[in-house]
Amino acid sequence: VAPRYFHSVEKSKEVVLRENLGTLRDLLDKHYADTGKYPENLQALVAKKYLRSIPVDPVTGSAETWVSVPPENLEKGGVYDVRSGAPGKARDGTLYSEW
Repeated sequence: VAPRYFHSVEKSKEVVLRENLGTLRDLLDKHYADTGKYPENLQALVAKKYLRSIPVDPVTGSAETWVSVPPENLEKGGVYDVRSGAPGKARDGTLYSEW
């Protein structure tokens, strides 16, 4: 029973991580559409009411481990994309940091 439980927990964390990444990326795009610039940091999404709070990365258990990816043109803002700061690989063999 224990191996199935741990498999389910890991699968759930990965599903939530993908959802959180999708939500953050969608809000970054909405911010850009509204202002013509990406936010300087993720906290700006909270300050401007796009988010109530920064979501927790379920793999690391922290909202502080997100890795911000700047746009190629820094005049467009500070956070173009976001990635997980979790070390290691997912069940499908891909690195969390590449999601």
